[in-house]
Amino acid sequence: MSGRGVARDELHPGGFSMSKQQLEQFLDKAAGSVSLKQQIDQCGTDNACLVALGRENGHTFSAATVSRWQRDHV
Repeated sequence: MSGRGVARDELHPGGFSMSKQQLEQFLDKAAGSVSLKQQIDQCGTDNACLVALGRENGHTFSAATVSRWQRDHV
């Protein structure tokens, strides 16, 4: 891929980035887990903390994806 366009957030059919899909799957998982919700709350506004927590739970997304998601959903 060239230096332009989507770098880490490769697009899949439907136009959603895989990173965004991973973030949304992680948030869905968190919705059903009191413990995970508490851990997310402990991250506060630290998106790097949220990325690390997601990775620990099998989901890969970037801090930039979290920022874009927050911008679009908050």
